[in-house]
Amino acid sequence: MYYPEFKRASKKHLIACECLIFLLETNECKTKESHILTTIYYLTGYIFETILKFSLYASVSFDKKDDISNLNSHSLTYNENIKTHSLIKLKRDVEAKSLTSFSQYNNHKNLFSNWNSEIRYNEKTNFSKEEILSFFEFSKDTYTTLQQYK
Repeated sequence: MYYPEFKRASKKHLIACECLIFLLETNECKTKESHILTTIYYLTGYIFETILKFSLYASVSFDKKDDISNLNSHSLTYNENIKTHSLIKLKRDVEAKSLTSFSQYNNHKNLFSNWNSEIRYNEKTNFSKEEILSFFEFSKDTYTTLQQYK
């Protein structure tokens, strides 16, 4: 795998969430709202995960044609910094590179720290619709900021 694929995956998840939100707004799937919200939350976590990973590679000018597992540059390694689903760890690594300030983080701390890849097995989440949609908007803002790195 090559690191630009992280950016493409992030964009793919972002578009999927936008479509799911549109579906929610039409009220066509009101009976399935909790499933849709859980899916939005799950995909939003992956928007963060993949764009944060992309930006870490871009920050060290990693060769776009080199396999991601070969990262060992500027105190970043694949095993220590990339091979994780922890949004908190990735956030710390991105902040250490001064790539973004995460100005909205405190408003979404609970969603950010509770996200994990296992959420895909849940039928519902304990977060409200407003919290999840706001978390998604935060991911969009983060994507917009970090996708510019090459």
